[in-house]
Amino acid sequence: MPRHATAGHPHAQALQHDDGSWKFTNRLADEASPYLLQHAHNPVDWYAWGEEAFEAARREEKPIFLSVGYSTCYWCHVMERQVFENPTIAQQMNERFVNVKVDREERPDVDDLYMTAVQLMTQRGGWPMSVFLTPPAEGEGWGLKPFWAGTYLPPEPGHGMPSFPQVLEGLSDAWKEQREKVLAQSEQVAKAVTDHLRHRDLSGPLSVELVQEAANRLLRMYDARHGGFGGAPRFPQPDQLAFLLAVQRHMEAGDIAQAVTHTLDRMARGGVYDQLGGGFHRYSVDEQWLVPHFEKMLYDNGQLTELYADVYAQQRESELAPTWARVARETCDYVLREMTDDTGAFWSAQDAEVEAREGGNYIWTREQVEQAIEDDELAAIAVRLFGLDEGPNFRDPHDSDAKPANVLYLPQPLETLAAELEEPVDALMAQRAKIIAALKAVRDRRPQPGTDDKVLTSWNGMMIAGLARAGAALDEPTYLDAAERAVDAIIEHMADGEGLLHTMRRGDARLPAYLEDYAFFVHGLLALHRAGRGDGRHLDRAKQYTRVAVDRFRAEGGGYYDTLAEQSDLFVRLRSLHDGVIPTPNSQMVHNLLDLHELTDERAYLERAADDLFAFGAALREQGTAMLHMQHALLRLIEIDPALLHAPAAPAPATEAGRVHRPAVSATVSPQRIDLAEGEVMLAVNVSIETGYHLNAARPGDEQLTPTTLELDPADGWTMSVDYPAGVLRELPYADRPVNVYEGQVVIEATLRHTGEGDMPTGTAGPRLPRLPPRLRLHYQACSDTACYEPHTLALPVTLEG
Repeated sequence: MPRHATAGHPHAQALQHDDGSWKFTNRLADEASPYLLQHAHNPVDWYAWGEEAFEAARREEKPIFLSVGYSTCYWCHVMERQVFENPTIAQQMNERFVNVKVDREERPDVDDLYMTAVQLMTQRGGWPMSVFLTPPAEGEGWGLKPFWAGTYLPPEPGHGMPSFPQVLEGLSDAWKEQREKVLAQSEQVAKAVTDHLRHRDLSGPLSVELVQEAANRLLRMYDARHGGFGGAPRFPQPDQLAFLLAVQRHMEAGDIAQAVTHTLDRMARGGVYDQLGGGFHRYSVDEQWLVPHFEKMLYDNGQLTELYADVYAQQRESELAPTWARVARETCDYVLREMTDDTGAFWSAQDAEVEAREGGNYIWTREQVEQAIEDDELAAIAVRLFGLDEGPNFRDPHDSDAKPANVLYLPQPLETLAAELEEPVDALMAQRAKIIAALKAVRDRRPQPGTDDKVLTSWNGMMIAGLARAGAALDEPTYLDAAERAVDAIIEHMADGEGLLHTMRRGDARLPAYLEDYAFFVHGLLALHRAGRGDGRHLDRAKQYTRVAVDRFRAEGGGYYDTLAEQSDLFVRLRSLHDGVIPTPNSQMVHNLLDLHELTDERAYLERAADDLFAFGAALREQGTAMLHMQHALLRLIEIDPALLHAPAAPAPATEAGRVHRPAVSATVSPQRIDLAEGEVMLAVNVSIETGYHLNAARPGDEQLTPTTLELDPADGWTMSVDYPAGVLRELPYADRPVNVYEGQVVIEATLRHTGEGDMPTGTAGPRLPRLPPRLRLHYQACSDTACYEPHTLALPVTLEG
């Protein structure tokens, strides 16, 4: 059985009597979630999210303190040790608030709702999430509206942060003495969150240019040195690489192939990949994929197994193909060895820390490696293999007394090391296997990270798909058998009539499934069917659960809600738009519909997929790189039937009441027609901002804020220099320091030059992906004095020629 994170931790001893019994026990002891159980013996009088907590808050007229996290969250453990296990702080919490704990993996809807509030109010996000809510009031609806939000809060003030006790005291006093002001702020924040999450008015035309533009933008973010896109921390996002692989089918573009293969190789050789046990950690804290945040999540490993298996299947002749196959195989073996429930389904995650030390199970010194391997020659190879001869690369950032150590990684490809050792690659691989066996034996005797043995339907769907793709690509029936066992476990234990349940632990399944559960479980079923398993039953189930998902979650006009209708504990029905480390289930639903059309030749699936894509047409145009899984689906639709781009079933227009409010921001450009062939051209952008709102300036004074920027897109062949106005400093409730903003009317001046370079290659098969004409765009984030709205990109009314 997996080891859990509360019992046995040194910090738990202070909460126990001499005989080992607990000094405190709260309501969370009756819960199933490992995360909630971790807090069952805090001195805090915790409630689970639900009517009992809401009734207590209503009866006692106390605000709710909502704390959201998950069992393998490092900083959640830190805040528990420092704050929630402190009896003095707990007494203050119990006297002034009704305290509620939520496992974000059990209740992703609650997490998404209040994380939006955190991000709008603070420009930041993360876990643990700390939000203060109004209590439900008799005859006034449910309340539960946020009026203050943050993430980790320390027990003592420091580094510009107030202490948690200071926050408790200040908010409690405000509730008692300025209640009307608190309620007014909660209404403002709730309205901003509602506007942000409804995503009603998103429909628009579709074109292949949307796909091309998204690919261009993503490639401009590519890190040619280390692989990946954007800066640190660096999360594996398989949907980015899968999208580029799909685009590559239509272009003679070496830069796309380089971005994909380089990123896959650097992830596979980095410390973000567990070089001994297989499987990927959640992310790397640096740009080199070297030092991970050590927790392991099932959703990462399911998606990455699928990606590496697919790339191997497509590129078997590549010199890197053995690496792709090895990573897929080792990741499957890790999940089957360490993450599999007795039912055959898969557990959720493994912890980042061991005995309150981050990465305690995974790090090594050179001396430890040499001692673990009795053969001196083999030990010398291990030192070079894992970069130990380059000195330490890790020091626990949370323990100043910790000695430098090493995260194991491959500083060079195995083929390169084999050449330097003057031996065949096969010989080095055999030596590597002996090295790993010796080190793994030692590591297995160390204290092990806690495992969250909760089964989630959505994440299981991803792992089922990964195993199915790997089993087919590697001709490994063991993986296909495991995928089928997991499907059977979900059907036997987590089916609820025609539908599904979201979570299970030790045979106890609960909570109606969300859209993500249907979307990703259907994806796994379809992957198994494509792998030749099931004699049609997996396809039949995929059709059944797709029908249920459409019936329960489809929005008027196309697309889907994430949550069921009429959930009384949510003040807005959520509809996710952007991909994160997990693609939005809206995009996965479209992929599933396209798969069902390809497998059944039923036109209705294709037409529904087209309708759903048109429902997000405007969002794809404005925020294309945040929706790459849906861009990938759009390209698939174009490949199947380009005519559908021109004759969609028209989405129903949103009602005025259902439209998302967006503060009015307009811009005019002078001159309105610019011939870039003339050489240097000056222009002015006049921006008008609605009264009562402001934009973050180009240099707002806080790197967490989204600045106003003027962009030329695509930039290939042109250059632009921009002279931004200075802005004005404003004190704002959600900011720790004055923020530089634009208000009213501002003018941005720019100089354009045409370089005549940067031609885009033409397509070779399927739809042509043409080079786009340049466009001028204004990117900004509008805010009120209490909250910020979703960043927006405005296409400027100017014609650029040349």
